[in-house]
Amino acid sequence: MKPSSWLATKCLSDLAERNEHSMPLAASAIRNNTYVDDILVSCSSEQELAQTQSQLVNMLNLGSFHLHKWASNCMPVLESVPKESHYLGEVDLQKDHAFVKTLGIHLDVKSDVFKSTRPEPYNSSNDCKRDILSYISKFYDPLGLIGPVYVRAKVIMQMLWAAHDLNWDSTPPDNIRKVWTDFIDDLSLMEPVVIPRCVKSEQTVANQLIGFADASSVAYGCCLYLRTIDEHDNVRTELLCSKSRISPCKKLLSTARLELNASLLLSGLVKRVHDTLTIKLDIHEIHLFSDSQIVLAWLKTDVAKLLTYVANRVRAIKELTDGYHWHYVNTNDNAADCLSRGLLPQDIAGHAIWWRGPIFLHNKNYIFSEESPMPTDLPELKPDHTSALCLTTTTHDPDLFQIIKKFSTIAKMTRVLAYILRFCNNVKPTSENLKGFLTIVELNKALMLIVKHEQAQFFSDDLSMLRSGKQLKGNLKPLTPFLDGEGIIRVGGRLQNALLPYAAQHPAILPKQSPITNLLIRNEHICLLHAGQKLVLCSLRQRFWIVDGLRTVKKIIHKCIICFRLKATAAAQLMGSLPAARVTASRVFQRVGLDFAGPVSVKNSRIRKPVIGKGYIALFVCFTTKAIHLELCSDLTTECFLACFKRFIARRNLPSEVFCDNASTFKGARNKLAELYRLHASQTHKQTVTSFAAQKGIQFHFIPSYSPVFGGIWESGVKSAKHHLKRVVGKSLLT
Repeated sequence: MKPSSWLATKCLSDLAERNEHSMPLAASAIRNNTYVDDILVSCSSEQELAQTQSQLVNMLNLGSFHLHKWASNCMPVLESVPKESHYLGEVDLQKDHAFVKTLGIHLDVKSDVFKSTRPEPYNSSNDCKRDILSYISKFYDPLGLIGPVYVRAKVIMQMLWAAHDLNWDSTPPDNIRKVWTDFIDDLSLMEPVVIPRCVKSEQTVANQLIGFADASSVAYGCCLYLRTIDEHDNVRTELLCSKSRISPCKKLLSTARLELNASLLLSGLVKRVHDTLTIKLDIHEIHLFSDSQIVLAWLKTDVAKLLTYVANRVRAIKELTDGYHWHYVNTNDNAADCLSRGLLPQDIAGHAIWWRGPIFLHNKNYIFSEESPMPTDLPELKPDHTSALCLTTTTHDPDLFQIIKKFSTIAKMTRVLAYILRFCNNVKPTSENLKGFLTIVELNKALMLIVKHEQAQFFSDDLSMLRSGKQLKGNLKPLTPFLDGEGIIRVGGRLQNALLPYAAQHPAILPKQSPITNLLIRNEHICLLHAGQKLVLCSLRQRFWIVDGLRTVKKIIHKCIICFRLKATAAAQLMGSLPAARVTASRVFQRVGLDFAGPVSVKNSRIRKPVIGKGYIALFVCFTTKAIHLELCSDLTTECFLACFKRFIARRNLPSEVFCDNASTFKGARNKLAELYRLHASQTHKQTVTSFAAQKGIQFHFIPSYSPVFGGIWESGVKSAKHHLKRVVGKSLLT
């Protein structure tokens, strides 16, 4: 789901993109001057404005958008619009003023000025927190034109939130209430502020953006001006916008840090305003001012020498104001001082510095100088720990085995070393080049080379004693070790005449501390489908003899995440006596137990994106040997079950007795195993299976209802099957 505002904006954007070549003025207005459903356009001539109006009407008619609520300071534009489509918010009949609301700001369309007034009078005798914050929220000043007045309201808001145990309907302390009362009294004396909408002179030869930043212990802020010089050398400076922030009260910052935050705020503001103005106006120069010599010195200092707090903000300022000019300004000439200290509401309308900037900007011959006095002791610098060091550099060839040990599996490590050995063989002019896939001989040679290296590291003393023919005295003495033709330490013993491979007769000895040993144990554990410690150790001893092997294998298997997650502790119970069928000797699968497990996800075909269906596992367990036979059922129909049963008979011979669950066993899981329950509860299924069994001489036994303990042997078989399937198959799909 997309929000409706985004859909409306997207429709307008597509209209502008499709008709950009035929109606460029309308396309530019929609892209740059549209705010949801309002279009605010200004042009330099009446002819251009009329063309823009005509193109806008035609373009939006293509999308069935009909424009209304027209308002303009150009009467010829409104003459082509029906009167019912005009928009006049407020009409002052005595002074012949007509005000419209553009994005929450009052605009006098005849005088072409913005009008900013105070909210309606404050009429609350309680002065609770709720009433004060509600009245402050009525201030609407998106451009920050009356920011010096609003900053006082922000300070009161901070005081209210900082007061502890002050509820919404509680009266604030006397000190806060007095500050609020003084602010309301001053606000009642505020006259409406009239601000020219157009800030650009005609036929300008230079357009400059001028920014100021300042901070105090109460607040910090920035303001931005447009300075234009026309062809007659007339200078005009107009306020564009401003931003202010309240100084944090929980974490007290130094004045220098507050000034730095003000400069960062100015950097973000000038970057955004510059990107907006350059659509219609060429900005020739950008000059930014601060009355903090420390901040200007920080901006000229290498970031690596500054502390983290200052360095991060200096780096951001340099990125945002790359190519701009920073200057020093005296505090008395800093226009942003009005924001950091605030102004009385009755004084803001006639405050010349706030609306027109400092006096030196009106001088056409003023030269912007980047030279500023530098402080002698600059704070927030990292301590200098420079000292003389004498270094000795030695070079050595990196150990090949240390490089290949970065791999996390023994298979990858062996293959990499095998390719290295092949390369060394192929570069010899007299040897035969080896190509194609790696052979088992190459892989085994690489593995034995790794084992030999580990033995040289951990059994260096034993190795030297074996080479010199001395008798061993360490932990390897009971193994009667010897060196084979490749220099590998192997276990002795008396199995020379056994029909076993040489590696099984004399396995190579591995140290328990070696990471290679850990990788071999982990690889064998995974290859044996996450088997237990004794099976893993037995399999490893076909080739290797690990010192203190059982404890080492147990430690590695204990760290297996998959086994740890899927291993659950079962409650120990005192079980009843085994039935006669369990303790009477018989051939394999003569007496079997039957159960279903699942469902499991199964691919219905082998195409690239197959349909995923449900399948079930039919489990047959021998009562005598506990051997398990598994069959995959594509569905739970009688025909499918009989087909599985016939496959079992063809493979394991005909059973004489079959034990299985009663249909009531599946009633508790009816929601998830509804098909399985219907299969067992179906009389047709029972009759068909019984008839088939009678023909074959098979007797079916059903355990009592709600008694799964009677079928513990096949429930245990299901547990074992799921134990390995979950670890090996995981989330893979069966076919």
